[in-house]
Amino acid sequence: MKQSESVLHLLILTLILVFVSTAQAQEAAQLEKMVVTATMTEREIEKAPGSIEVITSQEIEEMDAQTVADALEMATDLIVEGETGRTQTPSIRGAGGKHTLVLIDGRRLSGGYKDFIDINQISVDMIDHIEIVRGPTSALYGSDAIGGVVNIITKKPPRELAMGATFQYGIDTYGEGEEPVGRAHIGSALDRFGFLLAGGYRYKHKWNRDGVAPDDGDDVKLGSINGRFSFDLNDNHGLLAGFEYNDMNREGLRFYQKLDRERTSDDKRHGYFLEYDGKPSALCNLMLRAYHSEHENEIEFSPAAQVTGEEDAKRKLNQVEGRFTGAFFDKHILTAGCEYREESREDSTGHDDDLDNFGLYLQDEYQVIDPLLIVLGLRLDDYSEFGSEWTPRVSLIYGILENLRLKASYGKGFSAPSISQLFVTSYRKRGKWVYEPNPDLDPETSNSYEAAIEGEYKKFWGRISLFRNEVKDLIEPVYYRSTGSGRNKIDYYRYQNIDEATMEGVELEGGVDLPWSFSFSGNMSSLNTENKNTGKDLEGQPDYKGYLKLGYDYPGFGLRANIRMNYIGKCYYADGTEDDYTLFDCYVSKDLFKHIKLFAGINNIFNTREEKDGIVNVEPTFYYAGLTISY
Repeated sequence: MKQSESVLHLLILTLILVFVSTAQAQEAAQLEKMVVTATMTEREIEKAPGSIEVITSQEIEEMDAQTVADALEMATDLIVEGETGRTQTPSIRGAGGKHTLVLIDGRRLSGGYKDFIDINQISVDMIDHIEIVRGPTSALYGSDAIGGVVNIITKKPPRELAMGATFQYGIDTYGEGEEPVGRAHIGSALDRFGFLLAGGYRYKHKWNRDGVAPDDGDDVKLGSINGRFSFDLNDNHGLLAGFEYNDMNREGLRFYQKLDRERTSDDKRHGYFLEYDGKPSALCNLMLRAYHSEHENEIEFSPAAQVTGEEDAKRKLNQVEGRFTGAFFDKHILTAGCEYREESREDSTGHDDDLDNFGLYLQDEYQVIDPLLIVLGLRLDDYSEFGSEWTPRVSLIYGILENLRLKASYGKGFSAPSISQLFVTSYRKRGKWVYEPNPDLDPETSNSYEAAIEGEYKKFWGRISLFRNEVKDLIEPVYYRSTGSGRNKIDYYRYQNIDEATMEGVELEGGVDLPWSFSFSGNMSSLNTENKNTGKDLEGQPDYKGYLKLGYDYPGFGLRANIRMNYIGKCYYADGTEDDYTLFDCYVSKDLFKHIKLFAGINNIFNTREEKDGIVNVEPTFYYAGLTISY
């Protein structure tokens, strides 16, 4: 206990020192990151409303992230939750995995196993950067964005020949968990046509320290291939098409329905799209897009076990949409759009369910006076199963000084019941719990408020945010009966709208460029949650989360290195409280020649072990090294 409190106090003190260290800085900080997720229009990050974070491809590389789940470890007030079947989902500001919308280039993904989108299945091969918007964005994106949005921005076809490959190998400190990884890309442009192809393969071998079921880590094979194709119709009009394909195979031992069984799952996710982007005039843009997303899973046990249709199911999403953005009267940027979406699910038991949605939205970015920007948004969604929802949002940015800003927002969010919650029976807790659907569910709704001060001074940048989120009609499984007794007891639950909850907290972010090519950055969040029905904390949401990074970058010698600390605070669960823990990682890379780079690193340096319900969430100390060739 004393050790964990010391780590927390050190984290807080260090971030405070970052905030007060600006007097030692020498040059003005330059923020060059452009973002699109907050308003659907391209803006410099400091001029975009809301709480926004960008994780660059370089940062992804320097934390040895193989999937989006790995890449989000450093994000402010975001945790990656372990869901059923070892699915991993992002939770922003304590809202939970089903209340965080995951997009690829602004496109939705079909639901996955039990309606969760497993970000551990999305590889980093094609990622340019990841934009995270904390707070509700339903006024632009509709359902599921109560906690926020994770928008994965992929690379575009290059203007000249570019190619590269990365090969690496890793193993844990006990000689288990071997992990060979390979990925490659190639792209070029031929007159008005451009293309980019990227793919990779990862084989993570299983590991198990205690020798009993379940395995601490499964055998995981993840293969992916992605493509982008562009065609310039003329200087102001163009077409973009693309596809993504991921195939994950997972195999490991489970204690399921009173026996040790080998569980094998095969998850396939693919999507494709066609998009038109045009500039009818110098002051407006038009986007038209159609896309398809599909997920298919098949799960088997040996010896065979009773399963539901969830273990052999296919989910599809089709959407068409259009968006117009134009500048009017020198002070307004108006964005108007509409979309139509169909979602369906079918499984091996004969269930075939679907729902559809039509959405309209309007946004005005109003530059009232030079230091004051107000963003007003409103969206209407009409669902086939439960009617309509209106979601407004208002945000403002006020420039107090040249490099100091006040940001504030209010927004309403909602999350529509999923197909599984409406129509599908599923098993949890290794078959001991049965979750039954409820076709009469209402949407979950939220009201969110936030205010922040942010700024830059010389080589320093910093931000302090306060937020509160009030959620009504939370959809939760409610116990109603049991059958059997002892080891044969089975509990039955049915989804209902019962809970009200609040999530409120403080977020602290900062960074500074230090002398001798060093830099220091970090974030910390304090989160207070409450289930209004029980008076208890929401399950699985840490009271504190923090991240620190000391970096070194000496381009003249081609040398980069960093040491990272990730702190996860205490989490409340119905069966007890999980203690906090701290992880330390390091990375180093060296350019050997113009086109060749060597790198190596250690994850979980001090071999911390974190376990919940027999599932180990942190791998033992892991060593890796590799080679990148680029042209």
